[in-house]
Amino acid sequence: MRYLKTWAAAVLATTLSVSAAAQTLVVGDQSFNARAVMEAAGVLDDLPYTLEWKQFTAGSPVAEALNVGSLDIGLLGDAPPLFLGALGAPIKVIAVTRQNLGGVAILARKDSSIHSLQDLRGKRAAIWKGSWSQQLLFSALDNAGVPRDSLELRYLSALDASHALDGGSVDVIATWEPYVTQQERQGARVLATAEGLIPAQSFVVANAKAVDSKRAQINDFLQRMKKARDWTLKDPANTEAYADAWAKRTRADRDIARVWFARARTELAPLSPQVIVDAQKTVDFFAGLGLIKAYPAADLFDSSFAAALQPATAQAKP
Repeated sequence: MRYLKTWAAAVLATTLSVSAAAQTLVVGDQSFNARAVMEAAGVLDDLPYTLEWKQFTAGSPVAEALNVGSLDIGLLGDAPPLFLGALGAPIKVIAVTRQNLGGVAILARKDSSIHSLQDLRGKRAAIWKGSWSQQLLFSALDNAGVPRDSLELRYLSALDASHALDGGSVDVIATWEPYVTQQERQGARVLATAEGLIPAQSFVVANAKAVDSKRAQINDFLQRMKKARDWTLKDPANTEAYADAWAKRTRADRDIARVWFARARTELAPLSPQVIVDAQKTVDFFAGLGLIKAYPAADLFDSSFAAALQPATAQAKP
């Protein structure tokens, strides 16, 4: 009987392995960030399925690709999936990525007369509507008692906002990495960060159909990504190897990447009640601006993948 049970388990495992191998997991990444860390950590060897990466330069197209089903999972900031959640999109948030909130900041030029949030009245600010950028600037102004309408707002992408600050066409920007590190290295002055102001969460989001049809593959991928993120936190040399791999992939400045990743200390974690509470705050903020309708953010979350984010089986490089 014991032999039969062992044999049956082996047959089941083989069947699952064959089934998994017959499928492809399509992952939406942003500018090679997840792919670079997983390759640097060496956790992508011996995959029991085909992994197809699709690269994007922003979160909104990742969210839309998840919405239409051309991605199984995607990695992106909180606002795009929360916006889609308000429309009843067929997506689920399955994990959270946390990073040091010092990498989301409001910056003024080094030669500016602006030294505090109080100095922003009458100044020109660049933000990206419906993003951490807008949420941070407005939350910081509210906290400092500075009227939002006392600034002249220009809606620019993070890249264009950085260029605008360099050229002097705006006085201040609210942005994220790698632009925060780039501007700091040029002497830009940090007026406030996301710490204590906004959650600035990032999510792993799955298409609802993939949650059921590719659960085994998603679990495996999450385990491997968790292992890779943990690997970067064990040793500064690992973080540098990750930064170097990312810089090579993107042809970016290696030194900026090293500073950015060392500060970020990005980790992958299972969902928690606080994650959902913070997501609700973000939903309510944008609903207050009339950009989305208010809804219970909890409906968008699926915590059934939490077990995959415990110690993983995929082995990273020592």
